[in-house]
Amino acid sequence: MKKFIILIPIFNDRESLTKLIEDINFEIKDLNSEISIIVVNDASSQQIIDNYPNIENINSIEIINMKENRGHTRCIASGFKYIFEKKKFDYVIPMDGDGEDRPEEIKNFIQLTEQSEGQTIVGERTKDQKVYFSNFAIKHIRF
Repeated sequence: MKKFIILIPIFNDRESLTKLIEDINFEIKDLNSEISIIVVNDASSQQIIDNYPNIENINSIEIINMKENRGHTRCIASGFKYIFEKKKFDYVIPMDGDGEDRPEEIKNFIQLTEQSEGQTIVGERTKDQKVYFSNFAIKHIRF
């Protein structure tokens, strides 16, 4: 069974994060994969919770708290560093925590990993701001 980590940077948008996690839980219910979530809290003034009731399809949820606000990109980089050093996984799927990315695309990415023969899978937003494959999956490799 492949292990996926969804990496979510967040800054002061607890409500969007809660909805995103609930939506991810719903979308992955029939997948034969282990899916965990790591949230990188970019020094939010709101407390980011890690206790979500009825999240039966997500293996674990972990919060990493930044000491000071460093921005979206730095949070993703810090999350990658943490994951590469401390976690066992097959793929990482970064997602925005503000509702820009669509959880229903996770299934498509997981299916593509089965066909990709270990290659990196990249997704893009379209110019009209609709999100199609907005996440990307990164194979477990060392840089």
